[in-house]
Amino acid sequence: MTEIRTLLRHSTHYMGGQVGLTLIAFVSFPLFTRLFSVADYGLMGLVLKIVGAATVLAKMGMQNSVTRFYEEEKASPDKEALRRFYSTLFFGIGLGAVVLTVLFALGVWALPAAMISSYLKDLLLFGSALILIRGTQAVLAGFLRVEGRTKTYNVLEILAKAAGLAIVVVLYFAWTRSLFAFFAGLIMAEAAIVIGMILALLRRHLLDPRQFDFRFLRTVVAFGFPLIWYEFTYMVLDSGDRILVNYYSGAQALGYYSAAYNIAAYIRESMVSPINLALVPLYMKVWTTKGKQPTQVFLNRTLNAFLLLAVGVICAVFTTSHDALVFLGSQKYQAAHRLLPVLVVGLVFYTLHIFFIAGLLIYKKTSTMARLNFYACALNIGLNVVLLPRIGVMGAALATLFSYLFVVILMARASFPLLPLKIDYRACVRYVLVAAVAALLVSRIELGVAFWNLACKGLLSLLLYAGLLWAVDRNVRTLVRDVLRSVYARSEEATTLAVEEVGAGVKN
Repeated sequence: MTEIRTLLRHSTHYMGGQVGLTLIAFVSFPLFTRLFSVADYGLMGLVLKIVGAATVLAKMGMQNSVTRFYEEEKASPDKEALRRFYSTLFFGIGLGAVVLTVLFALGVWALPAAMISSYLKDLLLFGSALILIRGTQAVLAGFLRVEGRTKTYNVLEILAKAAGLAIVVVLYFAWTRSLFAFFAGLIMAEAAIVIGMILALLRRHLLDPRQFDFRFLRTVVAFGFPLIWYEFTYMVLDSGDRILVNYYSGAQALGYYSAAYNIAAYIRESMVSPINLALVPLYMKVWTTKGKQPTQVFLNRTLNAFLLLAVGVICAVFTTSHDALVFLGSQKYQAAHRLLPVLVVGLVFYTLHIFFIAGLLIYKKTSTMARLNFYACALNIGLNVVLLPRIGVMGAALATLFSYLFVVILMARASFPLLPLKIDYRACVRYVLVAAVAALLVSRIELGVAFWNLACKGLLSLLLYAGLLWAVDRNVRTLVRDVLRSVYARSEEATTLAVEEVGAGVKN
């Protein structure tokens, strides 16, 4: 229960940050869909995805090495081990990000006019600065995660998004009403945050070029290099369909698809980011300090609790997809509402990989992870090529769903022999049946206004799902009681500590 309480505490911190990011998204999404045309909104997403794929290469997998090696370096008797750890990772990622940014810009500049429009080329060149910024930021954020500085991590994430939104709006009205205002705002806000994080590390004397260790760099790159391919193939899996949609169906269809996909991604991030950010460092710590069996017990409990939550969220999406697109994106995006449930099922199901890859990460089978993602990429591209010309953007949504289901099954098969996890399949069937009943009942409600439909139907579907499960599933009742006990125990510890501190202050 100690690990569960720690996970709950850290996840709660990350959840608070995710709530803040979601609130910003609920402002930025409707704002950008109204400021920019459907075609421009599609190009915005396309540029971000292409730049994101290049950023994956710039990071060289080092953000994964932060969580994998921190506990080992921290436990080292060598007093300089941590400074060497921070310095090697920071300067290593800095060099890699600079090189990749320059190569990316040169590659885009060399593309012939027959392959890319001048507007898209200029946007890619302008946005290439994000490769350097986000590559460096990934490792800096990893330092905060492994140190358990969850509140600082969340504040900086929210500050970057909020500042970026504000600067974009100012530049849009004061400088240019084009996508250049959007990318300039992101660059300015995120660069300021990265500079601040670097200065904080310098004040703590954790960055020293003299502590840069080529031998340790080779170790972390050897671990992280296959994860470059893994993360890159994930980016292709996540974003490759944007290029194909643009090619087969045009920028207008790309705008519809991007809007639905972005809402699905917001839902996925709201669910999985708090757990994922807290989970990986925590199960690595359990593995290092307690061994295999406690790690399995910990992952089993969190996995089955996550499945309970995931089915409930999918239930709410099925009842609110049309109203979500109309309210958040405006009436001009309502044609995309049929894509949203399909995409949400695919993206939410894919989040199970954070549990299934635990064995592969622990045993350093990162090349296996990359290979499985490559298979899913090939399937995704093949399905898009076959389905897009025949059924339009729904083909891209179905390709996303099937390829995500495929890769998660492959990862489970590869990881479970190393670190077996137990899924309660009977409970999953109960979750799905209860969710179907809840969705069927709530879908009959119609209030006539998109906002009220979204709020009421979403909330009612979740409440009905939770209430029915509480009534029919004893394991759910046990889970809720365990969580409440953990929260209560944590609050008692905090109260006792506060009383002791007050008493010590009175004595002094």
